[in-house]
Amino acid sequence: TTKMIPRQKYYVVFEGRSRGIYNSWEQCQPLVYRYKGALFRSFHTYEAAQYHMNEYLHNKYGVQFCRPLDIVDVNATEEKDVMKTNGRIYIPLFWI
Repeated sequence: TTKMIPRQKYYVVFEGRSRGIYNSWEQCQPLVYRYKGALFRSFHTYEAAQYHMNEYLHNKYGVQFCRPLDIVDVNATEEKDVMKTNGRIYIPLFWI
């Protein structure tokens, strides 16, 4: 039998304890578990996740989500503010 290689998933938390794009369910689940009105979804590519986050924020607030950065933002002071994926560092530029 052929073994299936699990595909990377990215989890978008639209509404939860902290909005963002996360690269594992273990990161996403505590942000939405027992959170009234939680809204989240998984995607197979980071680009799709970012597109849907942008659409959601644009439709709700008229703003855009962050773009990927190669350097650490000086405003990201806590480890939880920084997400490392495939050797790149992503930092939310704002929280709503």
